[in-house]
Amino acid sequence: MKYISSCLLLLISFSSFAKSNKDTIYKTYNLKGDYKVVVHRNGDTNEVVLIHGDTRNVLNQADIGLGVEALGYVSADYKDVYIMTTHIDAQPVTFEVIDKAGASTVIYGKSPFYKDSIKNLLMFEGMYGKGRGKLILYNFNDGKPEYFTAPLDTPCFCCSCWKVVSLTDTELKIEYENLEHKKVVRTYPRTK
Repeated sequence: MKYISSCLLLLISFSSFAKSNKDTIYKTYNLKGDYKVVVHRNGDTNEVVLIHGDTRNVLNQADIGLGVEALGYVSADYKDVYIMTTHIDAQPVTFEVIDKAGASTVIYGKSPFYKDSIKNLLMFEGMYGKGRGKLILYNFNDGKPEYFTAPLDTPCFCCSCWKVVSLTDTELKIEYENLEHKKVVRTYPRTK
């Protein structure tokens, strides 16, 4: 009898363990064009999956110990792309613009500081490679970025350093604090 009780207890424990590792959906985002982004647990891994019809693309994975926050959330949805944003604790906001059809990253950056919802423009700080030391104006209508050299005469090194004062078809004006802690307006010609 003691053997049967031990086996039964072991079976109940295993059953509880199996249920705790079961697939759990944390969040589902319904996107334009019948796309869907699902953030879920798959065994010992959290995943971000882009779904369209029968096609499933795993875009990101993280150990469950990191938490779902490490995978981010959908912060904007456009016809052909969407934005996956991550913001953990005191770190800067980072994001990826992801092409829906190709399930691939188009551009990524950090600390967005200007958004024009009517013209579908986003301006942010570049990260890594080509974007390092750059301010980037991304046009969601044509998928083209414009690059501007970030000012070096500032003590600011991250996040909330820049303010768009004016943006026209021919020029961009940003305001920032210089090394003497004075407000400066810098004008950039636009290439479009």
